Amino acid sequence: MEKYFFFLGILILSEFSFCQPKTSWFQPKFLEGVCVMDTTNIFHRIPIGMKNKVREEVWDLSENTAGEFIHFKTSASKITVRYVLKSKDFSFPHMPATGVSGLDLFALDANGNWNWTAGKYRFDDTCQYVFKNLTPEKNNVDVSDFYLYLPLYNTVTWISIGVDKDVKFLFAEKNRKRPIVAYGTSILQGGVTSRPGLAWTNILERNLDRTIVNLGFSGEGKLEAPIFDLMSDVDADMYILDCMPNLPDASFEEVRNRVRYGVKKLRKNNKLVPILFAEEANTYMPFYMGNASFDTNDKSSSVIARVFNELKLSGTKNIFMLTNGAINFDINSTVDGQHPNDIGMMKYAVAYEKIIRKILNDVK
Repeated sequence: MEKYFFFLGILILSEFSFCQPKTSWFQPKFLEGVCVMDTTNIFHRIPIGMKNKVREEVWDLSENTAGEFIHFKTSASKITVRYVLKSKDFSFPHMPATGVSGLDLFALDANGNWNWTAGKYRFDDTCQYVFKNLTPEKNNVDVSDFYLYLPLYNTVTWISIGVDKDVKFLFAEKNRKRPIVAYGTSILQGGVTSRPGLAWTNILERNLDRTIVNLGFSGEGKLEAPIFDLMSDVDADMYILDCMPNLPDASFEEVRNRVRYGVKKLRKNNKLVPILFAEEANTYMPFYMGNASFDTNDKSSSVIARVFNELKLSGTKNIFMLTNGAINFDINSTVDGQHPNDIGMMKYAVAYEKIIRKILNDVK
C-alpha cells in the first residue's frame, strides 16, 4: 500500500509539473530615454566614445540607468523581470533601494492613462521583480503597452523579461518622435524619490507622451562643454538646463561663459529650438531656521536669472525660464532641504509640464 501511494504521489507531481506553463525570456536590444545609443552597451547614458572627454565622476554616473525604460507589449497577466546590478549597495541613507536600484512598471489603459503596477521584489546577486494579476484595459487589442523604468542610481549590466510561453510578447518599435533632452543635477537624475517612475522626468514623460532624455549627474551637472556637445547631436524638441544646484559658488562670469557655449552649440543645427532654463527650486522655501542654505540657493538663482536676462537683451530668441516660484516647494517637498521627495518630484513635474505645454503649444 505504501508503494502504491508513493508512485501515485510521483504521478501527481509529474502531472502538476507538466501542467505548469513554462516561461519565455526576452532581452531588449535598445532602451528608450538614451541620448545617443552606445552600441557597445545599451545601458550607458553617454556613449563609450566620450569616456575620455568627460570627467571620471560624470562617466561613472552616466552608467546609472536614470530615465531609461523598456517599452514592450504583452497579453501576460504575470511578468517576471530579472536583472543584475553593478553595485550591491542597493540603497542610500536618504533614498530606499526601490528608488536607487529598483524597477517600476506602468501599463497603458484604454483611456490613454498610465497606471502603476505593484510588484514583489528581491535585491540580490540577481535581482527580481514579479508583477502578478495584470488586467489592464486593452481597448479591443490583444496586447497592452508597458513602460518598465530602470534604476535611478545603479548600473544595470543585464536584464531579462519573462512571461508564460502561451502569451504574446514583443518589444515596441523605437520612438521616432523628437525627445526633450534635460541636463542637470541629482534632482534631475532622480534623487531622492522612492521609485524610478516618480522621478520628475519620468512623470513628465508619461504626462506629455514625449521621451525625456535624462542627463542628470548627481553633484556633477555643471554646464560642461562635452555634455553640450553630446546634446547637440540629438534632434530635440527642447533642451532643459537645470544645473544651478551644482554651481553654488560659480561666479556670474563663469556661468555666463558656460551658458553661452551651450546655447551656441545647441543652436548649431536648429536656430530656434527652445531652451528652458531653471532657477534653484529651494530658494522659494520660506522655512529655514537659518539663512545660510537660503542665501546659497538664492545666489544660484540670481546668477542664472542675470545670465538669462542678458541673453534676452542681446536678442537670443526662444529661451525661457522656470522660476523657483513656479516650482513652489514647501515644507513637505524635500527629504533634506535640497533633494525632493515624492511630493517635491510631483511639484517639479507639474511646473515643468505647464511651461513646456505653453512653449510647445501642446494643449492637454
